[in-house]
Amino acid sequence: MSDATVPQSPTRDHPLSRCQAVILAGGSGTRLWPLSRAMLPKQLLALKGSRTLLQETVDRSMAAFPADRIHVVTNEEHIFEVKKQLKALGPELAANVLAEPIGKNTLPAILLAMGSIAERDPDALVAVFPSDHFIHHPEQWTGALARGCELAAQGWFVTFGIVPDKPETGYGYIAKGPSLGQNAYQVGGFVEKPDLERAQSFVSSGDYLWNSGMFVFSLPAFLDAVERFQPELFKWWQQRQERPLVAGYSTLPDISVDYGIMEQVDRIAMVAGDFGWDDLGSWEALYRLGAKDENGCVVEGDVLAVDCKNSLLFSRGAKLAAAGVENIIVVQTKDATLVCSMDQVQKVKDVVQLLKTQGSPLVTTHVTVHRPWGSYTVLEEASFYKLKRIVVLPGAKLSLQMHHHRSEHWVVISGTALVQVGEEEKILVENQSVDIPKATKHRLSNPGKVPVEIIEIQNGPYLEEDDIVRFEDVYGRKPAG
Repeated sequence: MSDATVPQSPTRDHPLSRCQAVILAGGSGTRLWPLSRAMLPKQLLALKGSRTLLQETVDRSMAAFPADRIHVVTNEEHIFEVKKQLKALGPELAANVLAEPIGKNTLPAILLAMGSIAERDPDALVAVFPSDHFIHHPEQWTGALARGCELAAQGWFVTFGIVPDKPETGYGYIAKGPSLGQNAYQVGGFVEKPDLERAQSFVSSGDYLWNSGMFVFSLPAFLDAVERFQPELFKWWQQRQERPLVAGYSTLPDISVDYGIMEQVDRIAMVAGDFGWDDLGSWEALYRLGAKDENGCVVEGDVLAVDCKNSLLFSRGAKLAAAGVENIIVVQTKDATLVCSMDQVQKVKDVVQLLKTQGSPLVTTHVTVHRPWGSYTVLEEASFYKLKRIVVLPGAKLSLQMHHHRSEHWVVISGTALVQVGEEEKILVENQSVDIPKATKHRLSNPGKVPVEIIEIQNGPYLEEDDIVRFEDVYGRKPAG
């Protein structure tokens, strides 16, 4: 059975019909800075078209899995944005979103999803996909997935290899072993990211494929492997309902499923896929896949390019003007600009690491930050004041809260706001304002059918977001912080 001949709607007795999907959506995406930030990583961004990478992944998965068999694992910081994006594809999808209390790499994240899967079907097959990959030929991908499920039903741990088209040093490689038929092979070994000379030899030999980071296995076989190779994780799994998730999860090792399980087990197979896979893990990848003009440039946003060649010019901020540049990447957002040579794009992660050591907020957030109730945009800030534009969606409300170190002044720009200050509530409309003294309980709500937009002026010696005490919150966020 080849990739192209497997139907997208498998028969009832095909192993794919009893497979559950786990989509991992908790990464930070540092290589796509400054567009990707910790609070809005690349899987939550629309990089090709109008849908985000997460939405593309879930939509592709829905061709093979019903919505109730698609599980998404993210983290607490992203869960509201993830649910919002999934609801745009189908309201039932948001029910199967799980949140890690702290990032612990892919193996603990996958194990977290096994709880709800085991409750539904303790003998299920499980397929694991990253949320930030792009597939050009989804029908062939579904065929490869079906072949992987057949092997997983026979007791194999299955990974998916991508036929390389160039010597890529940023990917891991998988060596072909004996053939299992129908585009599948036993795995002869795993190789971490090689140097260029070794990568060239891999591609020339035809015996090595890129490691796509996608897997299929049976739930019982996976749990047996965790018990055998990662006993600390398995102990947590057995006792997971006896301890609070945060307390138990914080003690787990930071370990990938590749290293912790897939490279340890004996019966491991690889399905060779030719379904147009791309990692989209760097700006060079977006340049390579982008629509190029007559000078070989990929231009997106408010950009003026004069005599530029073979470059990526990307703006989601102010006007970006470039003249006479070649083989260069320029990415501009409202608060940061990246400039690097096309062949030095892997150093973006070094830039992010340096910003982290400097304590820069540019690593974490954009000027506009999304919240479950809407968003806020920092317009200006200095030592003792901060100016924000806040947008509250219809029917939404912020938490009932107070601040120890700052006072606030709100001016309604548009819409109708319900404001609570202390024990008093009042309705404010355009051009009306209210003062929020320091250490006073307050809440902003939108009782109307159009968004409310306000300007908030903060004053005080400390203006960071962690100066907040929550008393009530309709979104279930922590009482403080």
